[in-house]
Amino acid sequence: MRLGTAGVLAAALTAILSACSSYPVDPEVATERAFTGAVLGTALGTGIGATFAINPGIGAVIGAESGATLGTAAGVITSPPVPTYQPIPIPTEAVIPDFYDNWPPGYHASPDNPETTQPAHG
Repeated sequence: MRLGTAGVLAAALTAILSACSSYPVDPEVATERAFTGAVLGTALGTGIGATFAINPGIGAVIGAESGATLGTAAGVITSPPVPTYQPIPIPTEAVIPDFYDNWPPGYHASPDNPETTQPAHG
């Protein structure tokens, strides 16, 4: 029961924190980062709690819970924005006019390859 509640709370925290972002975040990336943050936070919290608490068992439990929560939040907050791509305009003319005119002798394209034929001058 306790693990299921923690999973539901982690999913809700992921959704809430990713909605608070000023830029769009991919939900799959945010979920993966939340899980990774929770795992690393749990491990780090367990170690720190067991090291610095008077009772190492209780410190490890409290450190694991708080570390998982903070790790989940850190993972979601640090999710990268969704990349945006602008369309590239296709030029109507040759980008470098007369590029093939200055090729030295011997550096000609093979005649049977249509991709390397010289453009027609008009």
